[in-house]
Amino acid sequence: MTKLPDRLMDHFGSHEAHARFWGLLDARVLELGEGRARLEIPVARHWLNLNDAVHGGASAGWLDQVAGLATNTLAGADDVFVTATASLQYRRPFAPDEGPALAIAEVTGRSGRKAITHASISTADKKVTLEGEFLFILTARRADRTQARAPHGD
Repeated sequence: MTKLPDRLMDHFGSHEAHARFWGLLDARVLELGEGRARLEIPVARHWLNLNDAVHGGASAGWLDQVAGLATNTLAGADDVFVTATASLQYRRPFAPDEGPALAIAEVTGRSGRKAITHASISTADKKVTLEGEFLFILTARRADRTQARAPHGD
């Protein structure tokens, strides 16, 4: 395993990561290696739609997260892969009692600044509910744009 997954793993335990999308997931990293990632994601009530199944937008976010994670194991410290396109195929609803979700991704191709990544989400008993192909583009990491917030009442 390269040093980069170690850097990514350190990030997941940080306060900063938990204040962002990663913190909403409550995910557990099962595997992180060069061009691949596996996450376990609890199916919490806040992910459900009115049909008592995981909302399609929520599961799409999970898929993008695991695909981006796998792809970014190939990026240098000053670079980041960003999602350019995603083609998703919803296979079946994901009921809350079928969890936790298993999200898996693997980079299947790379050419210059482009990477293609396949990802899927499955139920605990391995039924695929969503899969997709992603195109990621390597770009320079943005500078830290965190700004102090103005006090309330201003």
